[in-house]
Amino acid sequence: MSHKFAASRSSAIRLGQKSTLLALGAAFLLLFLLVAWMVADWERDAALAEELQASDRQLQLYAAYIQGELTRYESIPALLATNQRVIKVLQQPENYSARQALNEYFESSAQATGALDIYLMNEHGLTVAASNWQSANTFVGRNFAFRPYFQQAMQGRLGRYYALGTTSGVRGYYFAYPVRILGKVRGAVVVKMDVGGIESQWREGQGALLVSDPEGIVFISTIAALRYRSMGPLGAAARQRLADSARYPGVEHSALEVRESKRHGPATLVALQEPALQGRFMRNEHQMPELGWTVHLLRSLHPVQRRIQDALLITFSAFVVMALLLAVALQRRLRREERRRADDAARQSLEKAHDDLEQRVNERTADLSREVEERRRAEQALRTAQDELVQAAKLATLGQMSASINHELNQPLTAIRSYADNARLLLERERYEDVGSNMQQISLLVDRMAQISSQLKLFSRKSSGQRAPVNLRNELEVALKILDAEIKARQVRVEVALGEQQVMADATRLEQVLVNLVGNAVYALEGTDDPCICVTERMSGRQLQVAVRDNGPGIPEEHLEQIFDPFFTTRKSGLGLGLAISQHIAENMGGRLDAANAAGGGAVFTLTLDLAN
Repeated sequence: MSHKFAASRSSAIRLGQKSTLLALGAAFLLLFLLVAWMVADWERDAALAEELQASDRQLQLYAAYIQGELTRYESIPALLATNQRVIKVLQQPENYSARQALNEYFESSAQATGALDIYLMNEHGLTVAASNWQSANTFVGRNFAFRPYFQQAMQGRLGRYYALGTTSGVRGYYFAYPVRILGKVRGAVVVKMDVGGIESQWREGQGALLVSDPEGIVFISTIAALRYRSMGPLGAAARQRLADSARYPGVEHSALEVRESKRHGPATLVALQEPALQGRFMRNEHQMPELGWTVHLLRSLHPVQRRIQDALLITFSAFVVMALLLAVALQRRLRREERRRADDAARQSLEKAHDDLEQRVNERTADLSREVEERRRAEQALRTAQDELVQAAKLATLGQMSASINHELNQPLTAIRSYADNARLLLERERYEDVGSNMQQISLLVDRMAQISSQLKLFSRKSSGQRAPVNLRNELEVALKILDAEIKARQVRVEVALGEQQVMADATRLEQVLVNLVGNAVYALEGTDDPCICVTERMSGRQLQVAVRDNGPGIPEEHLEQIFDPFFTTRKSGLGLGLAISQHIAENMGGRLDAANAAGGGAVFTLTLDLAN
């Protein structure tokens, strides 16, 4: 018997050791996952911060480079505008030798300065001399009066403009300076700068550098396939402006294919699906307000991912080493423990284990009893607090409607006083039949006031907290009667398309939710032409979805995520509790409450409840 008992005890010890190892292994794995997540998150933030700083530096350097290149050509047309050859051609337009001399002068000046083209336009926009006078596509004889740079120069100031050449089809930045003769502007000297030279000086390894015009069209890009694409969808007005200015003749502007976009500080993390540029990038921008340009830098996030992977690999290696050391130490400890237990008497160990287990069971039983009682009290207190909060929200709603309620009650009271005064005068004149008519009108007005007060009394009563089959249409009619004064005062049209479906709900709390939803819609329609609220229903399996939609301005996108947060409100007199309480009531009734913007405009709140069998 003693050998059997010893064998049984040894087997139990080994089983306990295995359980301990499994528990330690699970705890170690959870710890590794937690640390790995923290390391990855920290490394990602650090890498993105470094990428953002590098992006800012590169953007500033590129913007300064562009500004410097433009500055090189900015003063050239002003110098040429004072040249006597230019003035002579404008004064003697029929002098062939003067025009030819100016053509050759412009040609040598373009070669010396690196300009694409230099040409002279008279006051009508006709080109009378140009550096490309020998080219088949010479500007001589062509009229560019439609160009904004010419119009600016004719107003007596330096003209600037970027566009594709209508004759050459070459991208360029134009500087135009007025030519004055006896104080009057008689023409303009134009210098066309090659922006392709700016583009060729920069290359971004796994990303791209883009420069867009005021309409968002990319006209400088280190990736040729992205040139003349728009940074976002173009509206009709922008397309018309581009067509009128002939900035990109014959070019279609499709938007960049952005699969997803997320803000990260001043930058944006985007995923591009372009054939020439695919993957995840950090997009940063630098404004050049004087030119109306925006410089965009797309930096690949592959280095960020590599840093995260390297950090996770180091973390994993460190945990493997720690796990091996811990396993060796634990194995040694378990062996010592096993030898110690082998020296103890089997019966003594069993009795001690029994006593310890019994004591722990008793203690745990007492703890559980106390915990159950405390939880019961906490749940009761929570239910009481919830009921009080719902009741307070009802009273707050009544308080917000107090002005309209006073108006509804003051009208009958004023009429009653008038009828009473008339009745007294009629009695003095012994016109008893008219007195009876006045008394009848007073009785009708009293009935009307009683009806209003009864609706308010029903609305303010406390809930039983129990779900039961409820006719949704009837509860909506009660809510509309309560809000009747506000609806009429704001001239809101209410359209109801509900059947006779019954849902599982607490009637009193359902009224509170409907009053909140319709009341919020009424306030949201302030200042809206032809304000309207539509209440519709839709079956979804064993549930009924009731939608309360208005034709107001809708919910701002930045407010959708916090619309149900307690104390969040955009109304000056609101407490921010109505929607939070309504959502809580819907969840307690086994349903839910959702908010969204309707496709046709306005906000829509959807209440989902279980159908009654």
